[in-house]
Amino acid sequence: MNQNPIDRTRFEAIEAYVLGSMPMDERSAFESEMTKDSALRAEVELQRENTLAVELGAMERTLKAMRAEHAGLAEPGSAGWTNYLKYAAAIAIVLSAALWMLTRPSASERLFAEHYTADPGLPVPMSATDDPAFHDAMVAFKLGDLAEARVKWSTLLQAEPTNDTLRYYIASAALAMDDAAAAIPLFASVAADPTSGFRTKAQWYLFLAYVNAGDIAKAKGMPFDDEPTYGERVREIKSELR
Repeated sequence: MNQNPIDRTRFEAIEAYVLGSMPMDERSAFESEMTKDSALRAEVELQRENTLAVELGAMERTLKAMRAEHAGLAEPGSAGWTNYLKYAAAIAIVLSAALWMLTRPSASERLFAEHYTADPGLPVPMSATDDPAFHDAMVAFKLGDLAEARVKWSTLLQAEPTNDTLRYYIASAALAMDDAAAAIPLFASVAADPTSGFRTKAQWYLFLAYVNAGDIAKAKGMPFDDEPTYGERVREIKSELR
């Protein structure tokens, strides 16, 4: 971690970024800079920790003040009740800020949410198999019954383990259910198959699955930047990953 003091301008920029008050255009440039500057990333994380500590410390002081004032009241008069509401409101504000700091989405989660759109599925009459079970699963998938579709396709895959259509759509259902860990090996197997008609889309969704899983190294390592359909979005996401 950088032990040297940072200048006021840089400190104010970090503070604005952490508090969410930085304009979007500046935020994008700042995040791009962070991808190249490990010292800056460390300073940002330190500022996040300090901000949370200050907010939690303020809450503790407010609670102590409220307890002291409450203990000194002979009767629960209107003035005491007004002060109680004042402190309760202050605590609510601090708790909200602390909760936001603890639960805000990571950069990977935000990028995935911004760029992910679930595969719409095949038109059932044009699906790649005449198997009624596959059709039933595709209907379930298109209706949003992802678990049902996943189970039915997984059963079919046991009999046809090399079927790229089944592997692709099982992975698609898994990713739509926020199960990137299950989706990744299936997408990877289709993405590595040069004969599959789903190869390019599997590569795109594999990339997004890595992003969703927070596996930044694998996402940035995918040589997919120049693909005509998805390359521009891949480059944009990679520029924001850190």
